[in-house]
Amino acid sequence: MKKEIIFACSSGIATSTVVAEKVSEYCQENGIEVNARQATVGELTGLEGSVDLFVVTSDVGSGYKTPVVNALPILTGIGEQEILEKIVSILKEQ
Repeated sequence: MKKEIIFACSSGIATSTVVAEKVSEYCQENGIEVNARQATVGELTGLEGSVDLFVVTSDVGSGYKTPVVNALPILTGIGEQEILEKIVSILKEQ
């Protein structure tokens, strides 16, 4: 199964890179191939409906049709496993 994920942070480079690597590796271990793309949080509205999931490292509010997961716990290490499992669960439901 191949899934499209947008990893977004304020700059579209820094924290989203770290999160993208960890999430992609975890998904692969769970049988999900990920096409990871990076963006700024400001670009999410324009990407709505074109991917399976938005993974963000800052608050982006609500109202998106595309599922959104705040992956800040992956950066802090507190609650990382739960977030990784939530991401895999969302992707397997689609």
